[in-house]
Amino acid sequence: MLCDICKKRNASLHYTKIINGKIEEKHLCEICAFENQDFDIYKPFSIHKLFSGLFDNSKIDEDTEVDDITCSNCGLTLSTFQKTGKLGCAKCYDEFSQYIKPIINGIHGHYHHRGKAPNRIGPDILLEKEVDELSMKLEEAVKAEEFEQAAVLRDEIKRMKEKLQMNRE
Repeated sequence: MLCDICKKRNASLHYTKIINGKIEEKHLCEICAFENQDFDIYKPFSIHKLFSGLFDNSKIDEDTEVDDITCSNCGLTLSTFQKTGKLGCAKCYDEFSQYIKPIINGIHGHYHHRGKAPNRIGPDILLEKEVDELSMKLEEAVKAEEFEQAAVLRDEIKRMKEKLQMNRE
């Protein structure tokens, strides 16, 4: 595919830009990407700006000032989090949870940190992890009103829990 700007060199950088719902795809060669002000490949990426850009103001009541919502531990305001994308302490996750959860869910597809398990851990721990994952799938199936799928998941969870119980006895 040729570069969208120079139409001479092969495009090696491809990105999609969405502004106010308008989608614009760009395919650029390295030279044009370097010269393009829209796409500065040498500008450092900021995860904090990403989080602040994902912040959903619709979750805030019209009567509530974001400066009024403050962490009781470190004093960080919700408006500061909105601007920087950085939380002040571990307590901020609890204090701002109703505003942070939709962001995390949008990125990961779930709210819970599952982590990774080393290969050498016992089968019970792997089984517990699988039960947790199936429980989340069950919750999603119920929300989507997919009751037949939910029943299958419920039965599978029950079988796994019984197996766990037998392993522990």
